[in-house]
Amino acid sequence: MSVEGYKVPKPGYKDYVRPWPNTWWLGYRPYFLFMVREFSSVFVLLFAVYLLSGVIALSRGEAAWSAWAACAAGSRSLTAGGIVALLFVLFHSVTWFVAGATVTPLRLGDRQMPPGMFVLGNMILVAVVAAIIGYFSLGG
Repeated sequence: MSVEGYKVPKPGYKDYVRPWPNTWWLGYRPYFLFMVREFSSVFVLLFAVYLLSGVIALSRGEAAWSAWAACAAGSRSLTAGGIVALLFVLFHSVTWFVAGATVTPLRLGDRQMPPGMFVLGNMILVAVVAAIIGYFSLGG
């Protein structure tokens, strides 16, 4: 690599940096939704760690599992956190399906499926799989 023709700035030279406020993303809805989607991962991570602690308690035996389940059943903050995590996961799923429909449109022959149909089909599939898992999880 040659440095010929490269102009070295003179000492004291300063690049212009346009000032941006920390809340720049609040002014444009797509950026806001993107930031909310990224922020949602924090709540999903916390809930996943909580569930992992339940799996660890389960692996340690019946006494540890019973203590963990009793703590979980009596905690309103864990219930509220679970609901918040569920809402963020649903938001994340919908935005992921919308992005997938936009990036890789589905074609049937010469026709292109509308993105709304792609998203609706995926959400119905998720609901069916969740219903099947729920059915067997509840002893069906």
